[in-house]
Order: sequence, then structure tokens, then C-alpha cells
Amino acid sequence: MPLVANSTIADAGDASVAERSRNLRRIGLTLFALPVLGAALGVFGPNAGHVSATGSAYRLGVDYPRATRSSIVTPLVVTVTRPGGFGDDPVIVAVDQGFLDRLDFQNWYPNPSAESNDGDTTIYEFDPPDGDTLRVSLDARTGPNQGYSHNTYAVAVLTDAHTPAARVTFRTIFWP
Repeated sequence: MPLVANSTIADAGDASVAERSRNLRRIGLTLFALPVLGAALGVFGPNAGHVSATGSAYRLGVDYPRATRSSIVTPLVVTVTRPGGFGDDPVIVAVDQGFLDRLDFQNWYPNPSAESNDGDTTIYEFDPPDGDTLRVSLDARTGPNQGYSHNTYAVAVLTDAHTPAARVTFRTIFWP
């Protein structure tokens, strides 16, 4: 007596249904894998960039985050050089307030001797260093609950008349 195979699934479908289901699973796995691959490649941060400018006897260099996400250390290092030194004049650095608003701000190293804000810009005054280079590092993390944004921000070194001597712009992507 020959054995007859009967399907236990009432409506198993044909080959086209199976192919469509397989393709949908592949698309789903690919969509899942893309952010994982992006994270492995550092797309979501942290990664850093560098910009610099020269003007009015000042050289300004800024190391900044190109991309960052919530609770990640956000490096911002401002280096101001003036050949021959700064004398007794404070070093005045202006930072876009919009950038600082996205951070869980801890401290500047060294600390500024004075600071002010005009709404759009925070202005820091640092005591002049010995030598011709001031290097200031910001200790901060990207603030929690930040939505996606990609904006351009600016940092400038100002003269004692509060006019920009050298100014740089940079773009940072904040991932949620």
C-alpha cells in the first residue's frame, strides 16, 4: 500500500507566495541591518572634524563633533594662537548658543575669567596664557532627548572691540 502525503496546512499557497514572503523577509532584514552597519562604521558618532582660520594676527583652530548622539562625549577644543603672545589682553572666544544648548555642559578647561550672552552667542573671556597659544577644551556630553538635527555653528576669536578676528563654521549632526 503506497503512502500518500497530505499537506497539514489547509492552504499552503504556491511558489509565488513563498517567493514574495522570502523577499519581504530579506527587505526587513536589510532595513534592520542598515542602522547596525551605520553604527559599526561610526556614522552616528562620535567622530570629530577640524576647521581653522587666520585673521588679524590670530590663528583659530576648532576640533568639533561631526556627528554625535545622546549622552555621548562631545569634544570641542578651541585653539587660539597669536605670534608674539597675547600680552595682558584677555582672549575672547564667541560660541554659537545653539550649539551649547544641545549639550549637557560640564566645564571649560581652563575656566573663563568672564562670560556673557547676547541671546545668539556666548562670549567667553580667558586670561592670557604664557606663550602664544591658548588651548581651551569643553567637557560636555550631548544632552538627553535630542532630536535629529544638522546645523551649522560658528566659533570666533574676537578683538578687544568684540569684532571677529578669525571665525570658523562647522556642521554637527545630532542623532536621537
